Amino acid sequence: MPDLRVSEWLKENGAYISRVTIGRHKRDHMIEKHETARKQAAEVMKRQQKTLKSEADLAMLVRNQVNLMLEDGIIMPTLSEGLRAQEIIDRRNEKSTDRDLTIMLAQVLGGVAVIEGTATEVVMEIEHGEA
Repeated sequence: MPDLRVSEWLKENGAYISRVTIGRHKRDHMIEKHETARKQAAEVMKRQQKTLKSEADLAMLVRNQVNLMLEDGIIMPTLSEGLRAQEIIDRRNEKSTDRDLTIMLAQVLGGVAVIEGTATEVVMEIEHGEA
């Protein structure tokens, strides 16, 4: 219950104590240490999230945050959301594979790439202008 409501209730019953005094007493004697530490950690995290900047991929950051929220039981996604997310990841992998193949083919056609394998010498005899 908020400190102000407790203070108002006490005033109505003839035993007024200010909300400031009630709040100080509650902080000093009624809140467990781990609860105080949890609140402080939550405040620090909120401040960090406001200033957190990353050079990483936004999709990966969102995925990691969602994974953390799932583990903590904060959110519960639907099946369709999960399938949609997997489809996005699959499409991204396909594009990456296509890009790698295109680069490799360009290197081969340009004579830059070295293809590993076994070389075989082919000798052809030419008779009367035909092989």
